[in-house]
Amino acid sequence: MAYSGTTDCATVSGTEDGFDTNGSLAPPPSRFQHQQRSLPFRLEKPSDGNMTRAQDSEQEGGRREGGLRSFIRRASVSLRRRRHSHAPQAIEDRPSTSSSTWHRVRQVASFNRHSKCLPAPCFDEDLSTDVSEIFAPIPGYGGAPPIIPRGSGGEAARATAAAQNDLLFGRNRQLGQLEDRESGIGIAVTITDPIQSDHHSSINSVDFMSALPAELAIQILAHLDHTALVRALRVSKKWQFAASSCHIWREAFLREKSRTYAMSKPLQLGAGLGLPYLKPDTDWKDLYRIKQELERNWLEGAAEPIYLNGHSDSIYCVQFDESKIVTGSRDKTIRIWDMKTYSCKLIIGPPDFVGNNAIVTGEDGLPQHYAAMPDLSRQAQSTPSIVSYPIHHNQSILCLQYDENILVTGSSDGTCIVYDIKDNCRPTMRLQHHTAAVLDLAFDDRYIVTCSKDVSICVWDRATGIMLKQLRGHIGPVNAVQMRGNTIVSCSGDFRVKLWNIDTGKNIREFSGHTKGLACSQFSDDGKYIASAGNDKLIRIWDANTGECIHTLPGHENLVRSLHIDSVSGRLISGSYDQDIKVFDMESGSLLLDFPKWHSSWVLGAKSDYRRIISTGQDPKILIMDFGLKIRGIEKLESRR
Repeated sequence: MAYSGTTDCATVSGTEDGFDTNGSLAPPPSRFQHQQRSLPFRLEKPSDGNMTRAQDSEQEGGRREGGLRSFIRRASVSLRRRRHSHAPQAIEDRPSTSSSTWHRVRQVASFNRHSKCLPAPCFDEDLSTDVSEIFAPIPGYGGAPPIIPRGSGGEAARATAAAQNDLLFGRNRQLGQLEDRESGIGIAVTITDPIQSDHHSSINSVDFMSALPAELAIQILAHLDHTALVRALRVSKKWQFAASSCHIWREAFLREKSRTYAMSKPLQLGAGLGLPYLKPDTDWKDLYRIKQELERNWLEGAAEPIYLNGHSDSIYCVQFDESKIVTGSRDKTIRIWDMKTYSCKLIIGPPDFVGNNAIVTGEDGLPQHYAAMPDLSRQAQSTPSIVSYPIHHNQSILCLQYDENILVTGSSDGTCIVYDIKDNCRPTMRLQHHTAAVLDLAFDDRYIVTCSKDVSICVWDRATGIMLKQLRGHIGPVNAVQMRGNTIVSCSGDFRVKLWNIDTGKNIREFSGHTKGLACSQFSDDGKYIASAGNDKLIRIWDANTGECIHTLPGHENLVRSLHIDSVSGRLISGSYDQDIKVFDMESGSLLLDFPKWHSSWVLGAKSDYRRIISTGQDPKILIMDFGLKIRGIEKLESRR
């Protein structure tokens, strides 16, 4: 139904609101046209297909009759307004118009002017502004017609009626174009299905793995981390094929699994650090899985214990690699064990050991050397070879170290022996100058450094065995030494940690903080950090350059006898007389793992690599804590060619 400008006014023409049929602004009316627009206008009725002929005839008659009355009233009002002035009347004396038809029209028009969802021309911003500036008609008393303000000429009524007509009769035309309506909530209300753009649909559906060359797609995926690669494998078969490329997983493995904490150089492949040699047939995806499972076991402390039996007394020192374990004992022997089979291969000892069957066979006739597995089964029973050389130790083996060429041992007899590891560990020379037991040693390509109970440190030429320097400065037994480059770190029973320059032989820095004698110290591979511990039960981590104590690590309940820094992972392994083995994080100082009472007596030595912790103690057993024993394919991380 059409809406009129006043109660009795007829329908507003669609072209009298200042807009043409195309919605563009029409030329401004002339003065004559402006005057005529205050008169009643011709009735127009939009077509309605649902209205019958009888209804049309009846309503048309009513409109003509009402239109004639309205015409006379409007004309009289207009003429009166032009000739006379109305006496001013207070607004408060006027009757209320809050419920009048005109007020309701203004409310509806005002609401629709601010609607954001009506694209019809009658809701253009310019028209809304013009309508709001037109004064509202002043209602009359009783049946008197409303008073149209001077100069308005009925424009407010026409504009409002035009807006309402267009709203009523144009709604069905506009609904098909509406895509969103303001609802007052955070949900967009759509009347019709959104129009799908072929352009955007084609962009969203493009699979770049199909569009790009395989080589380029693989290069892109190579930058993803492990989590993203696992997700990429599940996208589609094409993605799975590309994301399974050995190149992608090799990059991910080398990028994420070769990070180090305190190494002086990047990790070398095939150096026994959990990075195998590059081979054409290497399955890098499987290697990544293995490394991931191994790291998870370290985080959870999921280690399998294996005990190697054979020594007859306390085992003071140990070193190992991927293929062998070398131990030194109070029983005066050095023993070499096979890491794969856990069998003992060689015993090096004094002459009275040769031919002594009691060393290799027990009273029950069973081999003395065997491995006690996690399921308590007895495996790897072996009968090792026993050798003795003219150059040998007559007392306890307190310390040792080896590389691919030589093995060096230190003993309670005050001497060190250098062996050719490639010639069945045949001794090549003896280093003799200390006047008391050799408590620890270290060497590199140029020097062999030893420390002793005689409170001194000796520096030897590796090639010739000549003593080059003897360093003095400690006032107690020097219990541990280690070297990096031309720098030596030592610790003593005098509570002190000292740094020495090999070239000058001078003490260059001293670290104070411990309150009791020190038993062990360690250098990180890059020489930036020092760890020390002893009888005060505390482990201290120092900045080697500044002398600052970075962390103080409590936890042990007795003397800390052994320390080992894994510079690749940043783990610090400690062994104590409280029979515990602990794993700390070097960077944060937090305790990562604790293995209490895995030894039945004092822990005397503990070392680790990427897969294992191996420790020795007063009980004559070697403890292998294997974090990769149950991982399928763990041997692929080894550095064998």
